[in-house]
Amino acid sequence: MLISAVVYPLAAQQQATMSLSLKQAKEFALENNRVLKNAQYDVAISKKQIWANIAQGLPQAEGSIDYTDFFNYEVELNFGGGGGTPDIDFTKLDAGDLEILSLLNQMMGSGTSTIKMDNSSSAKFQVSQLVFSGQYLVGLKIAKIAHHLTELALESTEADIIEAVTSSYYIALVTIESSKTLDASIENLNKTLAQTKVMLAAGMAEQVDVDQLELAVMMLQNTKSQMQRAVQMSYNLIRFQLGVDANTEIVLTETLDDIIGQINFQALAGDSFVLENNPTYKMLLTQEEMTGKMMQLEKWNYAPTIVGFYSYNEKLITTDFDMNPKHIAGVTMTIPIFSSGMRNAKVQQKKIEFEKSKNTRLMVQDQLLMQEKQYRFDLINAIEQYELQKRGIDVAKRIYDNTEVKYTHGVASSLQLTQASDNYLKAQNNYISALMNLLQAKNNFDKLLNNL
Repeated sequence: MLISAVVYPLAAQQQATMSLSLKQAKEFALENNRVLKNAQYDVAISKKQIWANIAQGLPQAEGSIDYTDFFNYEVELNFGGGGGTPDIDFTKLDAGDLEILSLLNQMMGSGTSTIKMDNSSSAKFQVSQLVFSGQYLVGLKIAKIAHHLTELALESTEADIIEAVTSSYYIALVTIESSKTLDASIENLNKTLAQTKVMLAAGMAEQVDVDQLELAVMMLQNTKSQMQRAVQMSYNLIRFQLGVDANTEIVLTETLDDIIGQINFQALAGDSFVLENNPTYKMLLTQEEMTGKMMQLEKWNYAPTIVGFYSYNEKLITTDFDMNPKHIAGVTMTIPIFSSGMRNAKVQQKKIEFEKSKNTRLMVQDQLLMQEKQYRFDLINAIEQYELQKRGIDVAKRIYDNTEVKYTHGVASSLQLTQASDNYLKAQNNYISALMNLLQAKNNFDKLLNNL
């Protein structure tokens, strides 16, 4: 029991920690993201819908059992025997006719007869088969196109999830890197502040120098607190996208340098754009195809529908007066004749919808082509800005180091030192911002080219 009390909590704690590279985060999200699961359910539903549509044209069988209680009801039949003596010329009848007439007279008696309605029960089995229906054939094609559309929607959702996870991973790394930069700046200023206090005690510095450095440190510490909250928010976003518990600890195993080192940005900027590979464009093509099939479906309303059937009726409890046959077979043809223009109006409506879907596809096509040019420009510009800010941070670091040396030797003032520190911190922030813009530009371009 003591071992269990120690081991089980440790095991649970280990299970609540996830160490993920960017690739592992993408793979985990594709398996566990809840939005993606709903898209997968939609694909499964549409697959079942295809079979449901197919089954409508296959043999249909159904059975029924019924029981009827007539509560001893009696049917009275009148054969006309009580309506008086008929005017008959007996001289024209032979012996056989007279015998038949006498027999009928005996049967009719007073002219009325009653039949007691006994309770009845029957079992019925019927099989029907659709012989011909144009709407059925087109409906099958529409169901298959709808299934393909859900598959494309799933593909698009997967791309959205990968893009979102990648972006969140980048944001988390950038906020972590920014936090580390602030820590380094705070540490440097604290060292300088400690030296300045010693210099103040020795009469080699003024109180304003100490106050200036303390104010700079406090401002950086406040910024650090905000950055720490931003780090936690980025981790919460990753947890949501991965579909894990909010208490799960996330450890990112890759750094910004690792990710940058794996990407050939110049080669990426030269990749060609194939419009037919774009998920959005593929969905619009499929929707246009479906709209065309819907127009065909309305046109088939002018065609007849033929259905064949066979029915077997077995009487379990029957009355003496039963005229229902056991076997019935037949064919029904439904022929549309006149609908006051309703069918034509529906066909014209679908034609307009088809033209509208085609126009929408062409409009989005133009937008995607313009977007490709914009994203390519953004990527090239982001590469240039990244290289520029990368050089700028080296220059700002040299200026800060020189100013710090000058301040130590009394050549530079505390104000100059804090300005150099602010410029160095600003250069670091500009570099990180340029790096984030570069990664985001790559992410957008990859999604457009369907390279995620």
